[in-house]
Amino acid sequence: MINSKTKDIILKVRDIAEEKKIVATFSLHYENSHLMRIGNNSVSLSTSEELTRLDINVTIGLKQGSHTEMGEIRSIEQVEKCLNIAYEKAKVSKENDYTPIEDEVEETSEENTQFDKNFEGLSPAFKADSYSKIFNEVGNDYNYSGSWSSGTTEQFIVTTKNNNSAYHIGTDQIFTIVLKHPKKSWEITVSQTGWKKDDFDLDSVIKELKMYVDYYEHLPSNKIEIKDYTVVLGPQALAELIQMAMFTGLWGRRYEEKQAWTSENSIGDKILGENITILDDPLNDNTFKIGFDMSGQKRIMRELVKNGNLSSLMYDSTTAAKFKKKKTGHDSRSYNFVLETGTGVECPIDAVKDYEEVLYIPALHYINLPNISKGIFTGSSRFNALLIRKGEVIGPIFSSRITDTFQNVFGNVEKISKLAVSVNISDTYARRAPTAFSVPNYVVCKGVKITDCAESF
Repeated sequence: MINSKTKDIILKVRDIAEEKKIVATFSLHYENSHLMRIGNNSVSLSTSEELTRLDINVTIGLKQGSHTEMGEIRSIEQVEKCLNIAYEKAKVSKENDYTPIEDEVEETSEENTQFDKNFEGLSPAFKADSYSKIFNEVGNDYNYSGSWSSGTTEQFIVTTKNNNSAYHIGTDQIFTIVLKHPKKSWEITVSQTGWKKDDFDLDSVIKELKMYVDYYEHLPSNKIEIKDYTVVLGPQALAELIQMAMFTGLWGRRYEEKQAWTSENSIGDKILGENITILDDPLNDNTFKIGFDMSGQKRIMRELVKNGNLSSLMYDSTTAAKFKKKKTGHDSRSYNFVLETGTGVECPIDAVKDYEEVLYIPALHYINLPNISKGIFTGSSRFNALLIRKGEVIGPIFSSRITDTFQNVFGNVEKISKLAVSVNISDTYARRAPTAFSVPNYVVCKGVKITDCAESF
């Protein structure tokens, strides 16, 4: 963990850099991570890593250089050597065509509101035992796979702009299990998000798996027609679509370079339905709350879309400098998108009891973007998808593909659940950067384009 001695070393080298008139940012990242993978009903991987990374960025006029030191910080001499390497890199780098914005920690902060001291209790044995209980309860005749990532992340940032420092410590986890029929090829998945051990609810996982198994085992499978449908999108699908929509439509660089699906719009223009409000809110408890970005800027709640209208764009430091805009606290890999809830009942099936025919698609698989500038996305249902008529589950549907625009899907939402849930969409393949979004547990969208349906699951 990042202890007081390590912080003192970095602070002293920060002072040395300031005395030498070197413009520098020191960012220390620590993680203690564990990942378990399940395959063929047994543990296929159980691995842990404890890593410390010190990133130092130096700016000399229009030039910038950086250096990353892997491993424990032990001495002032070690960190000063890293500073000198970053400085030498900056001296020989090519000049930018813009004036970089100097990093500044806006206020001193110590964040620990989402840190569970008992998180070490989420041991490999606990994980393996939980998976085993699921196999036994739901049925050992199925094939199970999945993953469970958990860990602690710490960040400490100082700059030569002032004497402030920002520190954050937090824990996070994402649990996933996939159940596959050995002959019929259908798959069911359940996932859970949380930052403390008690956020994992084994009974809930088992109950949800059994519910879907009952549907898939005892109701007929359905190959649906290629046409427009009313679709109930579940939380996993919503979280991933919101992420894509925001980064392809409201990310400053894409917008300024006329690549975004909103590039022809101005602030205040209608881009989605009037019942859609999307925030970037680091104070929302369903997200992993980090109150500053990697430039030291304080992250505040920002309305991105308000009642369907474009409210603001997201600018990291480089984009802000290049296009002469104000940076917005988005020099980060951890975001806090919130799709605001509505007034709909909590159960998605009850929500569509008056609809003639709907598709329930809780998650989308292999989402891609055929045309970013037009906001066109595509994704397959694959997991847990159901055909519902008049509030009755008719049966599972074969793998069906949505190819549509963000504007159409989120421009024609008829109902939004009043229940908000947390969805972890963290990248587990790079440095730990906990990211979770808060979304309703469903929205009902009319006129969604189904462009293909397979012959099987």
